[in-house]
Amino acid sequence: MRREAGGDERRTSSLLANGGTMQLGFSPGYGDGTTTLDALAAWGAAHGFQAIRLPARGEVAPDRVLASGPDETLASLRRHGLFLSALSAHTALLHPDPAQATANAERLLSCIDAAAALGAPVVVTNTGSPYSWHFYGTPSIPPGNPTDKVDEVVALFRQRFTPAVRRAEEKGVRIALDTAVRMGNIACNPEMWERCLEAIPSPALGLSCDPSHLVWLHITPAEDAIRQFSGKWYYADLKDCEISSWMLFRQGIIGNWWWHYRVPGRGQLNWGTIVGALRYAGYDYVLDVENEDRECPGLDGFAVGGRHLAQFI
Repeated sequence: MRREAGGDERRTSSLLANGGTMQLGFSPGYGDGTTTLDALAAWGAAHGFQAIRLPARGEVAPDRVLASGPDETLASLRRHGLFLSALSAHTALLHPDPAQATANAERLLSCIDAAAALGAPVVVTNTGSPYSWHFYGTPSIPPGNPTDKVDEVVALFRQRFTPAVRRAEEKGVRIALDTAVRMGNIACNPEMWERCLEAIPSPALGLSCDPSHLVWLHITPAEDAIRQFSGKWYYADLKDCEISSWMLFRQGIIGNWWWHYRVPGRGQLNWGTIVGALRYAGYDYVLDVENEDRECPGLDGFAVGGRHLAQFI
C-alpha cells in the first residue's frame, strides 16, 4: 500500500504498513558523520527492523530536505525495505531564553514541513522548561504557592506550541511529546500530560511512549499510565530501566547512580504487558528501540532490544 508520490499517501502507508500491525524500528544517533544512512538501513534490515526514526540532522536536516526534496533519503531506505517512521526534533520551545525559544520554534515548524515532505507521520519533540524539572516548586508545600510554576508553564506551553500544532494539522503530521523529564521537559508525568493535551486540544498533538522514565519516577505500574491515555500515544520510543535497591538505599533519590536505562529486556519492565497496554490504548504503529544502555551500547544494543520486542509483535 505504500506509494512513493504524494505526502499524504506516504504518511498513510507508513501508519498502515504491513496491514496496520505493529512493526519494529530503531532510532540510531545518525547525522554525526560516523556512518551513512545507507549503512544504517542495511544493518537494520539485516537485523529484523522494518522502520527507522531519524534525528532531524544530516541527510534529513529540514533545510536540506526542503531545498533538495526527499527522494534521495527515501530511495536509500526503500533499497533496504525500511520506511521512515518519525523525525525526532528536540527543540525546547519553553526554553528560558526567549530568543532561543523563538529559534527553536522556527526549527520545529521546519521539521514538521520536512516530515511532511518525507512522508513521516510523526515528529517527536520535547517541550523544554524555563525551570528545568523543578517547575513544581519547593517540595512538601501544597500547590498554588509562589514557587509552584505549573500554571505558568502550561500557559507558556499553550502560547508557544499552538502555532506548531496548527502547522502539523495543516501538514497532516502528528506531534508526539517526549515524556522524559531530566532534559527539562514539562510533559513528563500523567498529570502534566493531561494538562498539556487539555491546553491545546487537537488530533495533531499527542505523546511518545517511553515507560523507562516511569520506572525511576515510581509511576508504576507503567501499564496503567499507558492505558489512561488511550488514543493519544502517537509514537513509542522504547527503552527499559533498572533500579538498584542497594544504591537507592545508599544514595536516596538525590543520588545519580541508583537507576540505569537499559534496552528492552535488560531492565524491570514486563514487555509483554507493556505491548499489551499499548494495544489496549489503540496504538498500532512502530515499536522503536531506543538505546541509552551503557552496558550494551551501539548497534549491538539495538539488536538485543529488537530481538526481545519481536516476540511480542
